[in-house]
Amino acid sequence: MNEAKTCPVDGVVEVDMNSEAFAENFKDIYTRMHASGCPYAHSSAGDFYAIGKHQDIVKACTNTKLWSSKLGPALQYQSPETPGVLVSVDPPEHTFEARLVGKAFSKTYFESFIPGIKTFLNERIDSFIANGRCDIHKEISEPLPLWVIFAMFGKAIDDEGIDAYRQGFVGSIGQMLAPNPVRPPSSNAFADSFLSDHLADVKRKLASGEAQADDNLLTRFITTEIDGQRLTDEKILAFCNFLLAAGSGTTTILLSGLLYQLLNAPEQFEKLKANPDLIPLAIEESLRVESPLHGLFRTNNEEVTVGPLTIKPDTKVMMMWAAANLDPTVFPSPEKFDLDRDLADVRKHLAFGYGIHICRGAPLSRIEARLFLETILERLPNLRLDGPMKKDHRIPIFNGIGELPVAWDV
Repeated sequence: MNEAKTCPVDGVVEVDMNSEAFAENFKDIYTRMHASGCPYAHSSAGDFYAIGKHQDIVKACTNTKLWSSKLGPALQYQSPETPGVLVSVDPPEHTFEARLVGKAFSKTYFESFIPGIKTFLNERIDSFIANGRCDIHKEISEPLPLWVIFAMFGKAIDDEGIDAYRQGFVGSIGQMLAPNPVRPPSSNAFADSFLSDHLADVKRKLASGEAQADDNLLTRFITTEIDGQRLTDEKILAFCNFLLAAGSGTTTILLSGLLYQLLNAPEQFEKLKANPDLIPLAIEESLRVESPLHGLFRTNNEEVTVGPLTIKPDTKVMMMWAAANLDPTVFPSPEKFDLDRDLADVRKHLAFGYGIHICRGAPLSRIEARLFLETILERLPNLRLDGPMKKDHRIPIFNGIGELPVAWDV
């Protein structure tokens, strides 16, 4: 058995992030961490430390020589043979990938999906609007982000495929906080071979002239070159898998979390309906208060002291985005969803990470959230909660949502 790298520290809260108690009470735990003046945590169950202080996380994420991503963003140590991408590589490998993905993920490219997203949203609403009620999480928040990503891939996906992929996430992302992850056998034959088959087909179409370099994300990845280098097939597949799992899952939580925050604060909702220019602020404030992701891990290349923690080299340390977003030294009355805040101040939140590893798909998530909210406000009059929001704890690293029942006037 491997020797523990960490140990309990006086004054530092103990957490088990895989426990039901943490899933139900994490905001209280984060609030107590800050109130104690010691916004750090230790997990004996997972053998890791966690940093919840906004300032310390920002400092760590801008010092990639000390704080490395090469051993992966999950609790388990990533093998050097595993083809990491973006969040699991360091410079100079990360620098190349970020430049290449930056060329593919242009503002114009993201905005090209706006008409399709609007059509998708309106067609979904058409299918249930006469009922006067639905689980908006199931009807829109779950399928929309996956539909967008498959559109990026240049491939259609139906509801059955969406359900299969989301079930698969439980066995993949759901293991990110497991000390000894065991991924269950897949029952989704489509998902198992889709990306590799699709990549081979796209390469064939490019070679024959049936496809062009700007047709979809895969053609962009295949043909984009930086300093004479291109992404390998292995890297393309790894990035697409990462995008499917992490990108769609967090955006799904953003959509339902945003709507829930508004419906649960009627005075804030009325303020936004009277002034739709507040939508961008509402999105950022929801990301702060209802952060989709608790955090991701770094490892330190040498011994370092952070607050009360003396951390041995190559220790897994979680950068707790969600805790930092409730740091009262940065966000006054941090637990309150408040549309009177200054947008520039709210955008100091760390829901998309910080530094060179910040989420490259964040602008697209914001587009999806804006169109989601605008369309719902336009189409569903007198929208209101129709029961309690139910959480989903199957993926412990997520602040998961399971159901969001709503009703409207017909």
